Amino acid sequence: MHKFFAMACCLLSLTGSAHAGGESSAPPPTPPAVDLSTVPSTADVQPKNPDATDHPVRARLLAENTSVAPGGTARLGLLLVQAENWHTYWKSPGDIGLPTDAVWTLPEGVAVTQHEYPVPQRFDQQDQVSFGYENQVLLISDLSVADSVAPGTYPIRVDVSWLVCLTSCIPGDATLSMDLIVSPDEPAATPYAPLFPHYAAQHPTAVLDVETFAVETALSHSAIQPNKPFKAVIKLTPTGADTLEGVTADALWPTMTPVASSYDWMLNGATLKPTGDGGLVAILEGESFEPDPLPKTDKIGALFQVKIGGEWVRTEIYVPMPWAAADTPVMESTSPLWSDQGSADAAQDTRAAPEEDSTPMGLNLFWAFLGGLLLNVMPCVLPVLTLKLYSLVEQTDINAAEQRVAGAAYTAGILASFWLLAAAVIILRVSFGLDVNWGFQFQYPPYVAGLTVVVFAFGLSLFGVFEIPTIGGNQAMNASAKEGPVGYFFTGVFATLLATPCSAPFLGTAVAVAFTAPTHILFLIFTMVGLGLAFPFLLIAFVPAMYRLLPKPGAWMESFKHLLGFTLVVTSVWLVGVLTSQVGNGRAVLFMYELVAIALGCWAFGRMAGPGKTGRQTLAGLGVGLAIPLLAANWLVDLEMDTTPVCDDGSVAAEMSFEESVPWQAFTEERVAALKGKTVFIDFTADWCLTCKANEKAILETKPVRESMRDNGVVPLKADWTKRDPVITEWLRRYQRAGVPFYLVLPADPTAAPIALPEVITAGMVMEAFKEAAGPSAG
Repeated sequence: MHKFFAMACCLLSLTGSAHAGGESSAPPPTPPAVDLSTVPSTADVQPKNPDATDHPVRARLLAENTSVAPGGTARLGLLLVQAENWHTYWKSPGDIGLPTDAVWTLPEGVAVTQHEYPVPQRFDQQDQVSFGYENQVLLISDLSVADSVAPGTYPIRVDVSWLVCLTSCIPGDATLSMDLIVSPDEPAATPYAPLFPHYAAQHPTAVLDVETFAVETALSHSAIQPNKPFKAVIKLTPTGADTLEGVTADALWPTMTPVASSYDWMLNGATLKPTGDGGLVAILEGESFEPDPLPKTDKIGALFQVKIGGEWVRTEIYVPMPWAAADTPVMESTSPLWSDQGSADAAQDTRAAPEEDSTPMGLNLFWAFLGGLLLNVMPCVLPVLTLKLYSLVEQTDINAAEQRVAGAAYTAGILASFWLLAAAVIILRVSFGLDVNWGFQFQYPPYVAGLTVVVFAFGLSLFGVFEIPTIGGNQAMNASAKEGPVGYFFTGVFATLLATPCSAPFLGTAVAVAFTAPTHILFLIFTMVGLGLAFPFLLIAFVPAMYRLLPKPGAWMESFKHLLGFTLVVTSVWLVGVLTSQVGNGRAVLFMYELVAIALGCWAFGRMAGPGKTGRQTLAGLGVGLAIPLLAANWLVDLEMDTTPVCDDGSVAAEMSFEESVPWQAFTEERVAALKGKTVFIDFTADWCLTCKANEKAILETKPVRESMRDNGVVPLKADWTKRDPVITEWLRRYQRAGVPFYLVLPADPTAAPIALPEVITAGMVMEAFKEAAGPSAG
């Protein structure tokens, strides 16, 4: 509906004296001359106007190569050649215009991406500013062919529509088709192949590939609500000695061109100003409509064209835009980017906000390493820690070189996992507009379910239900059942999978910096966390004296191995509990039946495969072992998030009893506001955080702490982050925390600074914070 609204606005803007023509910016480079005579007639369309004259645009569908291999990729292009002085439009047309639209019809196994736009020209006529292309433009899409597609010829079709303008605007459309040749042979270039690199060179550089400046972004609110205004801020800071050239506050073009390509909101304005450190700050103002349903992901941003060190950098930068229903509480941002602007929209809670973190980067890297080191003793990692110790004890007779290989492989598994996690954070933030924090993957039921399967199957192997084949070792190591380098690598991966829901001391602050830092800083901090996690085993591997301190192998190890199996079963139960809180009791019970099917499949594999079996028997056992749980999953596995509303009227309990347990109330910003003048304790927790659960059981729920809450008039609130919650995420970020556990005491005096407690707490520490926050009036 909003698309038609936008189109109506466009048509209204064309009435009167507003024209689409006028002065343009400098033209783009002249495209190379190519022979288009061989383009098939079905892929070369010259539309006609209603009066039978030629339409101003001629459309062609071009391929860069003559064929594409199964499992390969190729480039297709929509070439729009316009009559003199006419122009079509960019993805964000400006005051008037519409972007070019393409709808593909493709054979099974073939996919085409949305077309890329080159950097546009600017057109200005009587204060009507638009962005697009004169003469001609090639809109490039990437085509991919699945491995399963057999060689042959396949028809593909695209329905293209556009708006072309001079002093008036005319819509146009064309249906273009051609044959796609799938062949394993080396493809040849088509006569028009030179157009593809020419126009690809005019595409903006991916922001992740820009090294000359760092990017910081913030949205004015934790989420966008229907029919509400909002703002986004983007800051560019040079990473070297060079500064951004020619940035002025009185002219946006060409430095910043806002991108407003969504029909769920409209752009109201944009401002730009240089900063004292040679960078710039851009602020975009928008207003939302009332989409139904609400978008799952959205973004606002701009094309930046800046000159630094004598070189032009052109890149598109976006700010994620999560949406929330009109009746859902949202929070204004406290990002330093807003306070730097002196913005009235910089949100302040009724309680005092913490000061901005100014920790030197070197110290943050040290905290990251120390936090990763302490992860080894967190409850999340203990199962893997004992498994690795068992493996080391089992192989105390390996030589020094093999010890070093083992330590290096284990470390490589950890670092590879952390790098993959960092890449996922960047992709989710930049490409999908998601606001993610430490342990974010545990908020997704498929990840929790997958990890449960891995842990449960690993536990069954320790009970001897089946044996995991040794991979990557030499024949002698395989013969003696010793773990090869690949086995050590995947143990490191396993350790990382279980470590990421935990937040150790010193880790929270460093990782919080990483989640708001440029890409290279995020990767550097994650690398230090990984090195800290791997350090104990690196020490054992490279210091022979440490290795010799390990106990000698013996008959006791079989019983110890079974005991480790029970620790993994306990871990599986914990993960099923996490899944229950996410998908609901019914779906969780069905998933437990799926675990029974997995156990049956592992048993079948153990009976049919393993030592002494032929390769054919092993493959048959693997097939049966996989078939049983996969077939059962069709009936049993449903990992959709439970969206049953929680009954909570938002009121504050008049009376609370601390006799048996802490009378937790759900955290909401409305409750925090209603409790102004009272001491409030907020437990930021999650079901998947074992450190959180250990602290709650061993510290918070003990009688002395409960009595301290009662005596100091503390109101306890629980902020449950088991599922994604943008409000809780923003509160964690406000206090420079990247994940849970986090404990916050809001004093009765609204002008007093909040008391933030560390991840690992003691009863005395908590009770002292309650006493300090309550002040002398506590009774």
